[in-house]
Amino acid sequence: MPTVDLTAKLARHSRPGEKETILFDRALPGFGLRIHPSGRKVWIVQARIEGRTRRMAIARHGEMALVEARRRAREMLARIRAGDDPAEEARAARAAPTVNDLAEAYLRQCDPRWKPSGREAVRIYLKARILPAFAARRVDEIGPEDVAAWFDAASRTRTGAANRALEILRAMMFWAERWGWRPRGSNPCLGIRKNPRNRVARFLDTDELERIGRVLDVRAAQWPETVAAIRLLALTGCRRGEVLTLRWRNVGRDAIHLEDGKTGPRAVPLGAAAGAILDALPGERRPDAFLFPEHAPSTWRQDQVRVRWQEMCADAGIGRARLYDLRHTLASHAVMAGENLPLVGKLLGHRRHATTAGYAHLADDHLVAAAERVGAIIAEAMSLAPGASDP
Repeated sequence: MPTVDLTAKLARHSRPGEKETILFDRALPGFGLRIHPSGRKVWIVQARIEGRTRRMAIARHGEMALVEARRRAREMLARIRAGDDPAEEARAARAAPTVNDLAEAYLRQCDPRWKPSGREAVRIYLKARILPAFAARRVDEIGPEDVAAWFDAASRTRTGAANRALEILRAMMFWAERWGWRPRGSNPCLGIRKNPRNRVARFLDTDELERIGRVLDVRAAQWPETVAAIRLLALTGCRRGEVLTLRWRNVGRDAIHLEDGKTGPRAVPLGAAAGAILDALPGERRPDAFLFPEHAPSTWRQDQVRVRWQEMCADAGIGRARLYDLRHTLASHAVMAGENLPLVGKLLGHRRHATTAGYAHLADDHLVAAAERVGAIIAEAMSLAPGASDP
């Protein structure tokens, strides 16, 4: 094979022959341009490794400039002289799992434990936000700077969606460590702070509950099922879908049994007021019959509960409140009544106390009263008279 003064112009104008040709660089022995009969040109390195002559591709001509190809070749030749085998490393890199491989393995691992809605949500985030950025990248080469750049770009449009996508990618990377695809403790998502959440939740104070209660009484004759469903939501802290999908087989003597709650099956205790609402419901009580057939999942009117709730909030003059805020209301009033967070969490079906703490909004006057009670205890212990000042 000829040895030439390899220049960018020579590489560009060299034409293929009937057989493969390699133009070796006179300035850097072992570096050359391989020209295939098809016209394809590839920068290569040729060296002896363990007694055998090996040729290793660097990049295609046109995809990498001569200056960069020569620099890469110089690095590879130096590593070969030091005893490394770049060809073996390249083969290992090609065989290393990609983020697309990780996504498939992650879904296989976690699918059996997820609810259908959870599976669908994860697949949507993978397809729309994670795989377009990382699918072909090797799992072990993703660094914090890569994740940070991706997360910043995603956060410019939808901060909440970016947060959820980051959570999924972080979970995937933890599994990659467990499977040996990344070093332990190398999760590139750690240390990246999520976008702050917009706090839109509120709870109804006793005055607002009194006003909405009066409106519910007025509307009971017009919308009996809707009013009963809303009252049950307020008294149990259940989610809208959990109540509207209830069948009579789910109703026990002291509890309703949710077959498919957000955190899995659970029993929701029923107080006397909630039990009275269920006792007053009309209609057939076959095990498979819905408690609220007007708003059952098979009807188009399931969302009508939310629409009617907004209309009743306007009638009550309590401003904008979501049906979901009834869940916050139950938690907040439970805490203000002296119940502890673990107990409130069990009522709501939470797995983590931190989740319950986010629901327990306390009224200002309740905080002032608490401060007064605690202050009185400290003052008595320190023998301080009320309103005493420093001498």
